[in-house]
Amino acid sequence: MTSTGPLESTTRGRRLRRLLVALVVLVLLSAALLGGGGWYFAGQIDSDALTADHRVDPQTYDLEVTAYGDGEVALRRTGHRPAHDLLETTDVIGLVWPGGSGMLTGAPADRGDGVVARALHLLSGAAPAAGAGAALENRIWADPQQAYGIGYQDVAFPCAGGQCPAWYVPGTSSTWFIGVHGKGSSRAEPLRALGPALEKGLPALLIEYRNDPDAPADPSGHYGYGATEWRDLEQAVAYAVDHGAAHVVLFGASMGGAIVASFLQHSGSASRVTGVVLDAPALDLRAAVAHRAAQRTLPLLGAGIPDVLTSTAEWIAGVRFDVDWNALDYLPGDWLRVPTLVFHGTDDDTVPITTSDELGAAHPGLVQVVRVAGAAHVESWNRDPADYTAREGRFLACVTTAVPAGSCTAAG
Repeated sequence: MTSTGPLESTTRGRRLRRLLVALVVLVLLSAALLGGGGWYFAGQIDSDALTADHRVDPQTYDLEVTAYGDGEVALRRTGHRPAHDLLETTDVIGLVWPGGSGMLTGAPADRGDGVVARALHLLSGAAPAAGAGAALENRIWADPQQAYGIGYQDVAFPCAGGQCPAWYVPGTSSTWFIGVHGKGSSRAEPLRALGPALEKGLPALLIEYRNDPDAPADPSGHYGYGATEWRDLEQAVAYAVDHGAAHVVLFGASMGGAIVASFLQHSGSASRVTGVVLDAPALDLRAAVAHRAAQRTLPLLGAGIPDVLTSTAEWIAGVRFDVDWNALDYLPGDWLRVPTLVFHGTDDDTVPITTSDELGAAHPGLVQVVRVAGAAHVESWNRDPADYTAREGRFLACVTTAVPAGSCTAAG
């Protein structure tokens, strides 16, 4: 039998104490790193997703025009090349330059030395000159007149303690189309989805809401992701009803989808809605934050952001910036009681397509999800305008007639 001497016992005791001290230091260091990192990334959540600065950022150009002629423009990137470069796709996309705008169509042609040429249809202003800066815009058009050659009126409705502007396009139907754009965009964004509504004779109201540059600022200084903005949409619906609407069809893009969901969840006017069209809807802010975090890396280290750090940052952001994450989760969609058509691109790096899939799975009889292969955020129309328009047209024809709800969301 081996006995342990006093010296050996003392040595083991010292080793144990050192191990315990090391573990305590490691735990404290990990907590400090987690807390510090969480605080930093909570600030990123605020600046990237929550803060509404209520201004129009100056136009920046990351392309250079190298040549223009015979309806074709040649462009070279001067800034960072995005992972999903619309210049090098067949997507229909807008192009702006100092003093003009246009629409790119057709297949790209590689001219060498980083230059890509595409067909250009002029929309406004002078033709682009060689050497001019340019930038892509997924919104294409500036107003309904430019988009469809139709007349429209500038109107306003009460919102957030002031007046919110909107474009009103007359129609013959008693069902109105109301378009709600996404965060940081404008009422020009729903123009891509307006065509089928005009074809069906629906009067249209494309709205601004609180925190838009032309609308009142919310006192909180933050976007509400539907928690506050639904009241502005409620006022827009009231405007439509006051001007002859019996029913409305709502369109929401990105955060506009959250506003539509919150309106349907909270408003007494939700019964006026006969159908909903959503484009890359932000139906769960927590999921969107996690989706974006998964694409980022830790400063200096270059490694991906651990889930525990993302969760910590979300918790800290909730406390620092008064974010009720659960209230901004509109899944699985108990608010949804009318036929809904959802477009969502498979390459969306802003809002995960899984959230639209979850909405569709929760309401198979009411929701049709159209997964658009290769499309980025709110760019399903740009990827295939003809298919987008045809699907939306069939849907609107259905929800504006007296037919069983389920048939409006049948696949196809």
